[in-house]
Amino acid sequence: MTLPFPSRRATHALGALGLALLSACAKKDEAPQETAPPPRDPNTPLFTAGTGLQTPESVLWDAAHGQWLVSNINGNPPQKDDNGYIVRLDADGKAIDSLPFINGADDDVTLHAPKGMALEGDTLWVADIDALRGFDVNTGNPVATVNLAGLGATFLNDVAVGNDGGVYITDSGISFAADGSVQHPGKSRVFVVRDRAASEAVVLPKESAANGIAWNAARNAWWIVGFNTPSVFEWVPSAKEATVIGTGPGGGDGLIVLDGSRAVYTSWADSSLTIFEGGQSRTLRKGLPSPADIGYDPARKLIAVPIFSGNRVEFWPLEG
Repeated sequence: MTLPFPSRRATHALGALGLALLSACAKKDEAPQETAPPPRDPNTPLFTAGTGLQTPESVLWDAAHGQWLVSNINGNPPQKDDNGYIVRLDADGKAIDSLPFINGADDDVTLHAPKGMALEGDTLWVADIDALRGFDVNTGNPVATVNLAGLGATFLNDVAVGNDGGVYITDSGISFAADGSVQHPGKSRVFVVRDRAASEAVVLPKESAANGIAWNAARNAWWIVGFNTPSVFEWVPSAKEATVIGTGPGGGDGLIVLDGSRAVYTSWADSSLTIFEGGQSRTLRKGLPSPADIGYDPARKLIAVPIFSGNRVEFWPLEG
């Protein structure tokens, strides 16, 4: 018996089914296409740290340990309440410890209102109202205290280590009255500590309220900004006075030197990161309320900005 040929309609249906199967197999063998990430919003920080921070005043990049150190006043900046603390964050801003790394609440630690910090070898130096306190950066244990009250220090602020091995500390010379108003009973100046002994290094104009300080190795000089002045100062250690090398928006706080001609500092006056170059200042980034003492990772060109009143640290690229 002869089998009938399939109809034309059936032939077309079989052909369509075969093409569909071939197409499905081909798609299965194709590698999935990667979707490009959306462009980063330039008005958003790369990342933010906020857990466990209370009145963060200063951030310091510790390259040897790949970590950020954040000082927390945890209250009023001039108050001796022994409740200040320092936390450690990893390179991406995540907390390393469940408890503060250094805690004024511990019996063997005195830390009232920690502000600026600097590393000298394994010693972490911290400004604390009228004293400079040293801690072992590996363990957090206290190793030294240099009392500057006898020299009239009233509001020690930023700390930096010089090429001569001295530890330099700014004193804003301010205090706070009972009504919260700012007074200027002391000098605006820089102290230097050598071999655990402090002395006055240079005096700035009284109302300037010396704040951020950073060493400019290319110019063999210190650069300084003040909270109550738009001036950017340069002080050569062999000179008796600092000179004004430019101006900015004022309200200067944290300061980092990028190279011989450039620096970045924070301004409370216009809530900004400001770049200083060739005697001129330009806004790098705005919208940073109460930006305090910044940290900088030069390898990643990453700036850490403590938002003093916002209890967080924002991490921004230097440019972009």
